[in-house]
Amino acid sequence: MKQFTLKNNFSAGELSPLLSTRTDIQQYSNGAKELFNVVPLIEGGFKKRPGTKFRIITEAIRLIPFIPKSKNPFLILLGIGKMWIYNPRVHRVEAEFDTPYDTTDKVKEVQVAHTRYRMFFVQGDTPVYRLVTSKVFDSWQFTKFVFNIAPLDDEGRYPNVALTPSGVDVGATVTLTAASYPTWDAETTYVTNDRVIHGVKTYKALTETKGNIPSDVGSTFWEEVTGSAANIFTVEDIDSIVTINGGQVQIESIDSASVARGIVMVKLTSAIQAIAKSWHISSGAFSDEKGYPRTVTFFKQRLVFANTDTSPNLIWFSAIADDGNFLTTSDDADAVSMASSSAQSDNILFLVQRGGVAVLTGGAEFLVTSTGAFTPSTAQIDEQTAYGCHPDVRPCRVGNEVLYVQRGGSRLRAMSYDYTTDGLISDDLTAIAPHIAKDHGGFAEITYQQTPDSIIWCVLNSGKVAALTYNKAQSMAAWSHHDFGGRVISVCSMPTNLGDDQCFMLVERNGFNILEEHSEEALSDCELDVMYSGNTATVENIALLSSPIASFSNADGYFYTEVTVNGTTVKLGTELNQLVHLGNQFESRAELFPPNLAQAPANVLHDKLQVNSVYVFLYKSLGGFVTNCDQPAEALQYKNFDQSVFQNRPFTGHAEITLKGWEEVYNFKIKITHDKPLPFYVQAISSRISINEK
Repeated sequence: MKQFTLKNNFSAGELSPLLSTRTDIQQYSNGAKELFNVVPLIEGGFKKRPGTKFRIITEAIRLIPFIPKSKNPFLILLGIGKMWIYNPRVHRVEAEFDTPYDTTDKVKEVQVAHTRYRMFFVQGDTPVYRLVTSKVFDSWQFTKFVFNIAPLDDEGRYPNVALTPSGVDVGATVTLTAASYPTWDAETTYVTNDRVIHGVKTYKALTETKGNIPSDVGSTFWEEVTGSAANIFTVEDIDSIVTINGGQVQIESIDSASVARGIVMVKLTSAIQAIAKSWHISSGAFSDEKGYPRTVTFFKQRLVFANTDTSPNLIWFSAIADDGNFLTTSDDADAVSMASSSAQSDNILFLVQRGGVAVLTGGAEFLVTSTGAFTPSTAQIDEQTAYGCHPDVRPCRVGNEVLYVQRGGSRLRAMSYDYTTDGLISDDLTAIAPHIAKDHGGFAEITYQQTPDSIIWCVLNSGKVAALTYNKAQSMAAWSHHDFGGRVISVCSMPTNLGDDQCFMLVERNGFNILEEHSEEALSDCELDVMYSGNTATVENIALLSSPIASFSNADGYFYTEVTVNGTTVKLGTELNQLVHLGNQFESRAELFPPNLAQAPANVLHDKLQVNSVYVFLYKSLGGFVTNCDQPAEALQYKNFDQSVFQNRPFTGHAEITLKGWEEVYNFKIKITHDKPLPFYVQAISSRISINEK
């Protein structure tokens, strides 16, 4: 019985081997057994993946986009203790800075928040830094960020002494005068850190106590304090906030152990003496001892930080349009702080804008929103899902979704709004192809290249790359895997004013870290563009290529030739007087699943099958082979009748291959391969087959 099959849809991409018998699901019909170095397309079919162009050799190990305007994108190259600002339009380094990120781990942990001409950097073990450029991009600065009022620690000090302010009005400079510590009283209950005078000495309570006489010998309730530890105010209190009589004062200087001077930030209700423990001092939340924020974002003109060593679940929002002001009050435009909390909550790992601020922790996902305008009184945080996020892989935005790697490191989820639950859900995008990430040690980094093909490029821990062609509106979520001939370290995509997004990657080749750019025109990897006049040229970086081949194109079509390398001299197999591309050639493969020719629940997987012929429909392509089971590969044969024998223009149409041999349907293997630096785009594959029942 002869039948025809047509495969023109690869919207499910490469499927897990565990799905090789799931002929009952739609993904089986739209999937493939393997897609290697090819990209499934939304329009149907697949094409050879883009090659890469050599840009520079660098010491960087991380790529970060900096995009003040879509027509003026820049690329930050982050290395150990160094930063370079790279201009992708002219392929030039514009500025270089020293950084505090002096280890590989610190470089990988850096998170950024960017808006127009400034970008904030956080790392957890280092202070907040800011990168600023001028509007014409001729001046760059990378410096430690100085807060007007730094985020405050929730755990303030409540001294057990009275305090008297000298003024109440906002902007006024006032003195804060503290009374002396009280004399110890046997009938008073003291709590931890309370201080008292006993005899001529000052003591600090080590725990809650009543009736225990202060002593500096063998006491478990008291210890003697001297020097600054016995002072009410110390130099460490400078820039701290004193909350007193309904207002707030920022300390600017210390006059004595009991007198501080500061500026009123929020008006006090009165200048009368505040009794002991009715006022408190809040110090900065960021310091070497307490740690620095590990994640940052922008939200509605507010700069947002989260996660220090001592406050891993706390989030700080700045005042509106004032990056350096984190003074929390009840005024609508002022700063806000809040904490994530649930049974699945863990340290806050990432903050992402998504209809609010998506808060990703190691155990659950939250959303910070508000009823109406975002103010201190309307802000709220609610748990959405409980999958947990991987701490080492930064999320990315794709349309109205947030893509993040689940805590195990090998699952990619898409967080989006669901009308049925009126909340966020996190769909598993790797459900039908988990093997790609698992086989390569999990995900290391992800980025989204919107155009030309809507691809999420994923660096894997093995140095290989996975790609997800993703378009939710077209039900497209197709995985493929790729080998760029070196160890890929980092990947980054950025928009352009016109045309396709630029996608860059750092690739380790022969001991060098190389910045390379994806290019639809590149037909090999790490291409070096060399102008030839004859058949020899000097190529300085030819040692970067492990298997160089030369390709070139002109009015007669696309061609390639082998090369001979002697030091830096590269000799072609032919005489040329034009631009030649020297790069590493790579193989592309697409292997199909056996066809499903029966209605469920019946199947034909155990029957015998013979492929009589295969029709491969091509679009502007050259080269290619078809392999049937273990038979020798057959070259695709086609001819443009409007060209001479000396021309090699891309072909559009179908090529027919005649095959033979019987095999069980389950062991069916039709494989399309391509291994030359030539264009290749398969629109559809049609097979004429014969089946015999056992």
